[in-house]
Amino acid sequence: MEYNGQQNSVVIDRWKTEHGSVYAIKTEKKDIFYVRSPKIQEIEAYQPLLQQSKFITYNIGLFKTCYLGGAPVPNDEATLKSIATQMMKTVEVVVSEVEKL
Repeated sequence: MEYNGQQNSVVIDRWKTEHGSVYAIKTEKKDIFYVRSPKIQEIEAYQPLLQQSKFITYNIGLFKTCYLGGAPVPNDEATLKSIATQMMKTVEVVVSEVEKL
């Protein structure tokens, strides 16, 4: 399936070399947006928005910071909210646990 803003494997491989993991966020409007995983400093920079209960603004900030290319960043709120809420899925974590000894 073809998406607006779809990039070829050469571009995606270059992004992977530069940024590590690259993610594609696709919409029902057939737009595709490529983002990288946010860095700790970027997550921390937007933390005050979470403390103010501005969850959507937090996610939009992360999206715009981590946006690599694809379809242009949308102006309509519905699309922007939809793609921005996917950003937390790009935060890479390693599962760990604590064991009391």
